[in-house]
Amino acid sequence: MERGNKPEEKWEIARRGITMVLNNRYEEAEKLFSGHEHSTQLAAGKCFVIFMNALMTFEEDMLTEAMTSLRDIERRCAQDIGWIKTMRNRVFGSQVKDEAERLEEQIILADSQVCIALLTFLQQDVGSYMKGGWVLRKAWKVYQHTYQQILQLYKKTFGFDQTVPGSEFPLWRVVTKSASFGGGAVAQSPSCDWSVPNSAQSTPGYDPSSPTSPSSSAYPSLRRLNGYRNPFSAIFSAFNAPAENETVPAEVVSRLMAAVSFGYGVFQLCVSLLPPSLLKLIQLLGFGGDRVSGLEALMFSRQGHDMRAPLATLALLWYHTIVRPFFALDGSNVEAGVETASALIAESQHEFGDSALFLFFKGRIHRLQCNVDSALEAYRAGVEKSMQREVQLLCMHEMGWCHLIQLDWNNAYQSFLELKRRSRWSKIFYTYLAAVSAGANEQTKESIRLAREVNNQSSQPENSAGRTNVGQLEYFICRRAEKIIGKDPAFCRLLAYEMLFLWNALPSTKFMNNIAQDCQEVEGEEPMTGLRLLVLGVTQCCMGLREEAVASFRSVLSVRAHIPDSADDSHVTAFALYELAVLLINECQAVEEARLLLERAQKDFKGYDFENHLSVRIHSALRNALP
Repeated sequence: MERGNKPEEKWEIARRGITMVLNNRYEEAEKLFSGHEHSTQLAAGKCFVIFMNALMTFEEDMLTEAMTSLRDIERRCAQDIGWIKTMRNRVFGSQVKDEAERLEEQIILADSQVCIALLTFLQQDVGSYMKGGWVLRKAWKVYQHTYQQILQLYKKTFGFDQTVPGSEFPLWRVVTKSASFGGGAVAQSPSCDWSVPNSAQSTPGYDPSSPTSPSSSAYPSLRRLNGYRNPFSAIFSAFNAPAENETVPAEVVSRLMAAVSFGYGVFQLCVSLLPPSLLKLIQLLGFGGDRVSGLEALMFSRQGHDMRAPLATLALLWYHTIVRPFFALDGSNVEAGVETASALIAESQHEFGDSALFLFFKGRIHRLQCNVDSALEAYRAGVEKSMQREVQLLCMHEMGWCHLIQLDWNNAYQSFLELKRRSRWSKIFYTYLAAVSAGANEQTKESIRLAREVNNQSSQPENSAGRTNVGQLEYFICRRAEKIIGKDPAFCRLLAYEMLFLWNALPSTKFMNNIAQDCQEVEGEEPMTGLRLLVLGVTQCCMGLREEAVASFRSVLSVRAHIPDSADDSHVTAFALYELAVLLINECQAVEEARLLLERAQKDFKGYDFENHLSVRIHSALRNALP
């Protein structure tokens, strides 16, 4: 395709391919990407799509395909990165790549490494955390190096505090600021204050005196190792610096700045969300995560024309509609990100109004606002508009949860049964949810049949990846499924409320009386006594019955006082400690006791169910509510 007499650039084709994918034209996009195998940018675009599909389904074969594709693109880009290769290219001019193309490949290299690290972390074992951390460290160094080079070009092209008439991005500018660790040049957009230096300058080994650092750049590539400066740093920097006679057009410089901002933003955001135990490992590897900088970088990136711009919008929607409420980053205020997410959807309406993925996030916004009927309407539209199986399953998953939130047991049962049939990810999870929903709907025989099926599935042999099908979540579900057999509907409803509570998705106040009544009627031994008191306390808190809620949480701690912290279902005690602490903080009561409760949950409880979920919430409460 040509624009007038000018051939379409590879990055424009890649952007068009991503736009096709997001606008439900997946087959067209596949043909487009397949027709340009030799383009690194097109290969990266295809790789991003495969990676997104894998994250949407969590299916083993798709995760494997994504990892293979990412490894391939990493090798492809890494072969032209490094000072030896660069020196050879400088000497033999016929091999010199266009400066913009070289920087683009460096960005793709770092992006692919971040994606590889995220997939590695999903395996959730100590060895995977170490491998993932090391890959993140490699990505961090590439981002540092690449950002520094692009910032030099940006300053050279646009100057400092000025707009650029006639450029593709006339409002973008580079300004100098005084940072807390010394002066630094910081890339900014007028619509968001992108402050890159915060985390970089607080990183051990930061060297503000680097000779290649523009004005003590916020993104230095040189580091000190145990106080000793690398004697080859100047040599490496000289070979990696842009050639004097190379000129990169202004619109390309702006696009590259937006491109590197995307990967950097995702990197910072994801690292900042890791549990405290992993953050210690990350800090040992020499870098950290700054959530604010990550969000600002993504806001900056989404203004560009690069293929990453719509992906930056999706990353922001994911954070504001899924991460913030799931990890309770704003406490009990699950609507904290709704305003920003709504604005992002509105701004994208002209380009992605019929996109099934954007409809999915629109449904998430409605759900957070307790407009569950509107959420269901958006998800149904997403299923109808998308021919892509991964997006359909994503919307169907949310529809099942919406029915659960409405305590619509029959439709929840039907939805999870359909997901069990169609999805290849964790059939145990969907079988259990269908069993709980059937039991809550007084379909006792069907509930028992599905509960027994859960246990049969859990005894399957290892899969092709060498890991058993019973992960941490599955182990929890198998224990719970055993308790369904022989129990009444009120008991199954309690198990449904437990899942809603753990996913921070308890329904609106109009259902709270039903939940409270069920919790008071359920009988049974531990952990069910503690669990029903925990859910009852959260329900009372939502109904404004603060004193009753405090009493319920204290009762949980009392009835479970004799149970070891390392025992199964110790998550009930850990969550009760957290909920009681947050309630005391919100009521401005016994703040010191709240601190002790959070520290006890953080230090005394290890290896329990949903530990990663709760540890992020505890860390956030200790840092924000109890500075």
